[in-house]
Amino acid sequence: MSEPLPAFVAAQKPAWDMLAGLLDAPEAIRAPSQLFELDRLYRRAAADLARAQSAYPGTDVHRYLNQLCGRAYGRIYAQRAGRLGALREFFARGFPQAVRDELQFVGAAAGLMAVGVLVGMTTLLLQPGLADLFVPETLQRYVAEQRLWTDDIGLPPSEIATQILTNNLQVSVGAFALGITGGLGTVFVLLNNGVFLGATLAHCFNGGMGEGLLVFMSAHGFVELSVIALCGGAGLVVGHALIVPGERPRGEVLRERSRRAVQLVLGSAPFLAAIGVVEGYVSPGHLVPAPLKLALGLFLGAGFWAYLLSAGRRQRR
Repeated sequence: MSEPLPAFVAAQKPAWDMLAGLLDAPEAIRAPSQLFELDRLYRRAAADLARAQSAYPGTDVHRYLNQLCGRAYGRIYAQRAGRLGALREFFARGFPQAVRDELQFVGAAAGLMAVGVLVGMTTLLLQPGLADLFVPETLQRYVAEQRLWTDDIGLPPSEIATQILTNNLQVSVGAFALGITGGLGTVFVLLNNGVFLGATLAHCFNGGMGEGLLVFMSAHGFVELSVIALCGGAGLVVGHALIVPGERPRGEVLRERSRRAVQLVLGSAPFLAAIGVVEGYVSPGHLVPAPLKLALGLFLGAGFWAYLLSAGRRQRR
């Protein structure tokens, strides 16, 4: 037996009013939270419309829901037509603003990597005999032969760039996804990668190849490590929401903060892909002189952070 019409209206009308309020707003719906809410309310209203068609056909409620869903459908598909503009808006203002808002977590992620680098370097500089614990055997063999593995990959640059991008994505996405462990997994990934980098650098310096490795890293390292810090910061955002939800329900805070974390990761992805191309084509070998590699790396790193720290500020004011 169908629910009485007044009870149906009383239970569902608040959601209908919220959807109508979104549709009546004069400004364009651009923020991700608005888009999510519009989609959620539209699906709920569509389900109510289907129910009204079967239980209350021909009533004012049926006609109202039909009109409301038609308006929402038109707005949603109008928004899809403007996705390119929304994408431009995201990278022009949304992504850099998200980075600035969460700079404390990004800084914490960078600090964790720095601690790992310091631990790895100090350990092997003071105790070179511990290299077997930190540095893969293949890398040790190259250093013993006074060669860098980066110059002896034997693959086309395009394949090198693809492999590098895949590896960087695994590290970055892993640092973000493990935030669901309360941030402990993210902390481990950041420390572990820092220790590996520091130990590898120290082992190369112990074997007389440290300068060559720094030259290899100079063109891409600033941006690459920055992107890993951004994704690690995203993982810490999620972990913090789980552990310290404040006075609001934990699930609600987690959903809200996870959206912000996803913004950090998605915004970082194109830069991770671009720097993988630099690492595949510019960093290996001696075709590009070392000073030029360093100059390129400084330029890219400074430009990246200038964009993150300043983009969208004027428009927002």
